[in-house]
Parts: sequence; structure tokens; C-alpha cells
Amino acid sequence: MPLTTEISDIQVDPQILSDIKEEAQVIVHCSFYNDSNVYAGDMGLRVWKETFLIDEATGLKVPMIKALGIVYQPDWYFLVPGETKRFTLIFEALPKSCVSFTLVEIINQPGAFMVTGILRNNSDIYHARLD
Repeated sequence: MPLTTEISDIQVDPQILSDIKEEAQVIVHCSFYNDSNVYAGDMGLRVWKETFLIDEATGLKVPMIKALGIVYQPDWYFLVPGETKRFTLIFEALPKSCVSFTLVEIINQPGAFMVTGILRNNSDIYHARLD
């Protein structure tokens, strides 16, 4: 007696198929360099929970799910001159139609980071310099 049975010709209700939502995330590996020619002394760095990806064609905002390797506002991570800080931001999925997007903190004070014109790729893994 076989331990496995081959199953063929399975019928799945089309309504069930239309209800399935593919899970996906966008990963952005970030770096910030405290260039002593640009900044004086130690530089404070942090990420706000109000960080988004914005589809440049539609304006749709995709929220950040989690930040790894960096502190959230109100805390600070301080970089000495010449130091580079690397961290990763994870976002909900961009729409499949998105061709380019902006990475931005939407906050009510100066110093927010923004990277525009990021071209979409098949892996949805990106690198962004924030300095």
C-alpha cells in the first residue's frame, strides 16, 4: 500500500482565489555617515514611526512595519565623526503598479529624511543613503 496518494484535478472555488492576498514586504537597508566636513561633532540619529514609502505615481503611502538596528524617536543613537550607522526598515507591500517611490519621514520638525526617485525592482530590497 503506497504511503502517498497523488491528487489531481482539484477544483478551488474562484471566490476563495480572489480573496487570497499575497503577503509581501519592502525592505530598505539604510546607512548614515557622520561626515566631519558636513556635521560638527556627534550626530544624533533615530527613526520615527511616521516613516513611509510613497508611490510617486499615485501618492499612496505605505507604512513602516518595523525598524531594525536603530532606535525609535524619542530616543537617539549618536554617531561620532567618521562613523557610519547601518539599519533596516521594513514596510508593507507597495502596489504592484508602483514603478518608483519616495522614502520619507513625515514629522513636524526639521531634520526628517527623504530619498526620492527610488526605482522599483523585482526583489523589493533596496539600499538608501540618508546622509
